[in-house]
Amino acid sequence: MMTLKKIEQLEYNYLNKIEFDLNQDLSKMIEGLNSKNKIKSDWIRYFERADKKSQNSDFARGAERIYFWLFNQFGKPNSSPIGADMFFETHDAFVHIDIKTAKFDNFSDYKGKVPLGVNQTSYRSSKKSFKVHLPTFYNKNKTEEKICLTFVINIVYEKIKSEFKILAIVLISIPNGELFSVYKDKIISASKNKGEAFRYSYNKMPYFKLLGKNLYRVKFLFKDNNIDKKDIFGFNNNE
Repeated sequence: MMTLKKIEQLEYNYLNKIEFDLNQDLSKMIEGLNSKNKIKSDWIRYFERADKKSQNSDFARGAERIYFWLFNQFGKPNSSPIGADMFFETHDAFVHIDIKTAKFDNFSDYKGKVPLGVNQTSYRSSKKSFKVHLPTFYNKNKTEEKICLTFVINIVYEKIKSEFKILAIVLISIPNGELFSVYKDKIISASKNKGEAFRYSYNKMPYFKLLGKNLYRVKFLFKDNNIDKKDIFGFNNNE
């Protein structure tokens, strides 16, 4: 049986691996996310006609394509229809990585929290009524057992007229559901869609509690020089 500290250690290890892999191609990542600007005149009029919720969803869909490209060597993709935007099997884990986008004027989707869907977390609460579809371990109690790890890449952007500016890209490690006895309901906030998962409030307990308060569950992959860390995280850290 895997200890809770070992679960946190694996989460921390993979958080660092994802950060390292993406930092190797940081300019490639930013260039890819901005590639839409080269052909903006051909799509902006259709984008502008959509409502704000659809615009954010469409913005996220475009960003997902870039991360599919960047993560092509991360692990073996898994075809399960239940899972995050990207879902990989590695030698010791099944890893879900979801891409989220948040407009700078919508604090509810960032600033210390991130909305999760039912296929993006294994964290459950007996006191809260929301749905979660991921297991804490795949093939639990079988020889093929592997832990389920979940991460979010949250892109915070600002739209001024027809211009898009990326202000921050944050990598977030979501606690595995086995860690409920450690974090309990403290990290759970109201869901974006009623009854479906929850908003993970990492600002309430932003570190790996069993590993030490200097090891954070959130990391900047990119930050605009004019943005303060607290504006994105909702707290100050020592990065």
